[in-house]
Order: sequence, then structure tokens, then C-alpha cells
Amino acid sequence: MSFLLISNALGARVCEVTLPWRFAGEPLRLTFSAALISFPLAYLFSSALTEVYGYRISRLVIWSGLGANLAMLAFLWLMAMLPTDPAWAAQTGFTDEVQRRWFESIAHMFLASVSACFVGEFANAATLVRMKVAMHGRLASLRLMAGNALAALLDSVVFVVVAFAYVLDIDAMARMAGLEFIFKCALQWLMLPITVGLTRWLKRNDNIDHYDVGTSLNPFGLRLSSRPSPHSDR
Repeated sequence: MSFLLISNALGARVCEVTLPWRFAGEPLRLTFSAALISFPLAYLFSSALTEVYGYRISRLVIWSGLGANLAMLAFLWLMAMLPTDPAWAAQTGFTDEVQRRWFESIAHMFLASVSACFVGEFANAATLVRMKVAMHGRLASLRLMAGNALAALLDSVVFVVVAFAYVLDIDAMARMAGLEFIFKCALQWLMLPITVGLTRWLKRNDNIDHYDVGTSLNPFGLRLSSRPSPHSDR
């Protein structure tokens, strides 16, 4: 949950890095969301949680994280609406008007980041549980890579569209989404040994390896009690 908060907070800033190479005679510039810094860790723990404890627990944690993000946004709004001390505003330049504009900007990017996380997290969880049952628990690395790749694609596309639909043209958004997708996949796959190691440790330590046989993948179904799968705790 904490990494969802961190990712969505960082997603409010868009960074640009100029590389020491040129493309078509122009300096090669990479534009990306700052959430790339924490994105791999957010999905690392999400994937491990789904692989070990199943979709229902993962769904509850995802909703808890999204709720925490919305609560954070609500308190940021309250802070922006409170009147600023005149002496402090004169010293820092952070006036009421600046504060409200800052909140409007961060709220827009925050909404884009939360929307992207919602789609990506549930796509990742659904892919992992369905592939686990279909593959009888084998080839964990393959399904982790597949789930992470789908999540990275959806996360990148949703974030860029929601954040920049009225700012960038389609070509610019496609380049930005494509770059984010490549970086997210590369970072997550580099951390794959850590993810696999964590899932194995949790399964061994908690003696749990849940299989979601017949589990509804409805993201809005929050009922936790159900008849256990015959493959659970295997």
C-alpha cells in the first residue's frame, strides 16, 4: 500500500532527461513520469501477494491502497483551501492562489496515476491467477513477466491519456507511453529474481500457495469469505 501512495505522489511530476546522443539531428530527450522510480517495487509486492495469497486478498489490498490515495488527495485539497498566513506567504511566495493552482495541477496528475494503478494492478492480478491455474503452478517466472508486461502497458497508456489528452498530440503521447512501457518492463524483469525469491519465501514461511479455482475476477466484489479452493495451501 505504501508503494502505491509513493507511486501516485511521484506520478504528479513529469521529468525530462537529455541523453548524450542525437536522433535525427536533435538531442535525444526522454520524457517520463517520476513514478517510474517506485513502479517496479509497487508491482513486485503486488505480484508476490497475488501469487501467494490469491486474488481476493490482492483485491482487498489494491482497494485499500486506492482508498489511502484518495484520502491523501482529500487532505491535500483541504490544505490548499485553508487560508495562508500572510507573513509566511510573503516570505515563501506560496500564496493562496499559488497553492490552489498547485493543487489543481497535482490533482490532475494524481487522478491519472490512480486510474493507471487501478487498471494495471487488477490486470496484473487477474493474469497471474488465471495463468497459475492453467499452468498448474509451474513456470512462475513466465506468468510474473506476462502479468507485469500487461500491467505496464495498461498503466502507461491510461496514465498518459488521462494526464496529457488535452496537452500533447497523439504522436507525442504514443512516444511517451511506449518509453514508459519499455522502462517499466525492463525494471520489473530485472527485479524478477527478487520477486520469485520473495514468493518462495512467503510460501515456505506461511505454508500457503493459493490457487484461485473458480474465483470471480470482478474487481468490485469485496466479499472475502468463500469455499476454499482444493488447491489452496498446497
